[in-house]
Amino acid sequence: MTLNRKNPPSRWFTKVSWGGSLGEDQQCVYLPPSVLKLLKLVPEKTVILKAGAFQTPVRILQLSSNSHTEAIIFVSPDLANIIGLSSNQTMTLVYDTKTSLLSVGPLIGLFTVRNIFPDSEYGSQEPVLLALANSANELGGIVFIFCPEDIQWENSTVTGYVPQKNTEDGSSRWSEIKLPLPDVVYDRIPSRSIEARPDVFESITRLKNSGLKYFNPMFLDKWKTHLALQDISEVKGYLPPTALVDSPQDIKEFLDNYRSVFLKPSAGSLGKRIVKIDASKKGYSYIYRSRDKLSVQGNAPDFDSLMNQLRNIMGKRRFIVQKDLNLSLFENSTFDIRVLAQKDMFGNWRRTKIYVRVAAPDSFLSNLSDGARPQPINTVLTEVFNTSFSDKEGLGENIRSAVRKIPPALENATGMIWGELGIDLGIDKEGRIWLIEVNSKPFRALVSNSGSINLIRRSLLRPLEFAKFLAGFYKHSPASENPVPN
Repeated sequence: MTLNRKNPPSRWFTKVSWGGSLGEDQQCVYLPPSVLKLLKLVPEKTVILKAGAFQTPVRILQLSSNSHTEAIIFVSPDLANIIGLSSNQTMTLVYDTKTSLLSVGPLIGLFTVRNIFPDSEYGSQEPVLLALANSANELGGIVFIFCPEDIQWENSTVTGYVPQKNTEDGSSRWSEIKLPLPDVVYDRIPSRSIEARPDVFESITRLKNSGLKYFNPMFLDKWKTHLALQDISEVKGYLPPTALVDSPQDIKEFLDNYRSVFLKPSAGSLGKRIVKIDASKKGYSYIYRSRDKLSVQGNAPDFDSLMNQLRNIMGKRRFIVQKDLNLSLFENSTFDIRVLAQKDMFGNWRRTKIYVRVAAPDSFLSNLSDGARPQPINTVLTEVFNTSFSDKEGLGENIRSAVRKIPPALENATGMIWGELGIDLGIDKEGRIWLIEVNSKPFRALVSNSGSINLIRRSLLRPLEFAKFLAGFYKHSPASENPVPN
């Protein structure tokens, strides 16, 4: 009789403290007996050390058990010059007995740009970048910020920046470190216009082509997203009737068919330049949000006059036209449902946060930046539909089902890696759910309306845990391919 035993694991994991430089030899890694035992390593063994994009053969040496009882790693000075981590930084070590690969990391890079104004290094996104980078020790890795000008392409290294606390007043400043290119890049480019800058676009392209993992790689275009999702049976029913505006006739046809439509910039965000148009026997009326966030209304006796009035608003941008979905109202205001969907440490999509955004009384837009107010989803569903979001059947389950289906559908349709998405859903007066927009760079508030610190912490940790999963630093992560020494 043969016993059915599982194959023994080939990868071994432990957390260590980075000790920095030790000794005078080259190509050496120093580990205490306890760590050697955990990783199934023996002294004098030659393995391949990997840190981000850097890898090289090294010799394993044992630290004295009397002087180093804690879990720590030291490297020879030549390696410390390349892997310039700060002392006492908590890192994860992974040793693969099949490939003789010893990985230290993960190295997670937050790719962004510097602020052109002197008030802060990274502008309005600095608080979130700081909170993400400060999560590194809890993660067991290094999270650093870098920009296009920080990359040294000739030797695949980067000048990264990590927060360092001022011991006197508790404030943080950005401290410079030298590192190999990271295992994973988490794209934090703040706007479409910056993403299109030649230096940023070139850096994104080269990073994605360099073999590292890269997620949330671009801002989404509304029309391209619609095209990508319309052929996926699981989600096409959530898509509103939509067309690309190639000529005014496209708008005319939608107005003739639906009487009320929305014009939206295909590459727009934050509700900017969205126009609502209504057709009647007297002509056309429209409303849009001005640059100073005022609702501007107008009328036109015929379609040509309407187009003449809207020409300055639309400019040369590409627009889509959508049917007005006749969405439900809460307290006489339009509302939508905002969902923050994020990948977790297993690479699975999870619903981190869901709430309702109720438009301001004078607005047809539900953006918080336009004065909309957040409301608990149960409050709104109970008031409007006499149902609960947590019900196992009915509207609540239909919303949860949409949230489960849309992120993987987008990922499959685009062939890109996404770690988080902002999903905006609408509910019409018949209770049908519609997909209004998918945002690939969702806003992250560091203050919770529910007062839940855990919710904020979870929203920060999940994309970093997903990055750690991608980098191969969890036991359940896919194993790295057999490396080729430099």
